[in-house]
Amino acid sequence: MRLKNNAILIGKVAGIPIRLHISLPIVVLVFATFPGSNFFAVIIFAVGLFGSVALHELGHSLVAQKKGSYIHEIVLYPFGGAAKIVNIPKKPIDEIWVALAGPGVSLVLALIFLGIGTGVTNALSQINLMLFGFNVLPVFPMDGGRVLRAALCMKKSRVQATRIAAKVAKYFCLIFVIYGILKLELVLIFIGFYIYAMGRNEYRQVLLEHQADHFSGFRENHIDIKVSPPPYASRTSQTDSILDKLKKRFRKE
Repeated sequence: MRLKNNAILIGKVAGIPIRLHISLPIVVLVFATFPGSNFFAVIIFAVGLFGSVALHELGHSLVAQKKGSYIHEIVLYPFGGAAKIVNIPKKPIDEIWVALAGPGVSLVLALIFLGIGTGVTNALSQINLMLFGFNVLPVFPMDGGRVLRAALCMKKSRVQATRIAAKVAKYFCLIFVIYGILKLELVLIFIGFYIYAMGRNEYRQVLLEHQADHFSGFRENHIDIKVSPPPYASRTSQTDSILDKLKKRFRKE
């Protein structure tokens, strides 16, 4: 079985590769074999959980694909999933649809699992409901934050809209951290710092791309990002090439 970036290909949907990071089955097996654990219940729950995450990412990916984006792959990690989307549309209404597709899938899954009504499916229903609720918060660059940024883009420039969305996210992240400290919830503290850092990184990327527009003549109506719960900002080789040209021009001046 061939590995790519420490991930195993487990299948394709609509031409989109879905990969499993090798750390995920290891973590699942550790929990499944832990003293007192029900091995089969843990495996079934893990399949349902990460299947839900994969479907969440497919929701984003399939809508983005319809809007002309290219989906490089979906990778499932122990802490979530990442849909690596190239050229996500900058048109506000398209970006809103792409952002809402993932939480929409999670909400539907929550209702389906609730309808089945077993102990495991009830737990999966609650997790999908939490995934939906957390992702629709206006915390950039989570899904709800992207919706906020896209809505602001209807009246403001992309740079201004991203700056405002990142500022709103900063206050939410502060709440996460403070609440996490008061309740001794280390995961919530980590999430607060992590999302804040990702939001700042993507804002910087938007700034650099805006500057590159003026110096390189680049006028594509798309940017390159990764979407996931939680999201991951990235730069592709095309963006890197533009930024390299920009840096060289600055050096000459």
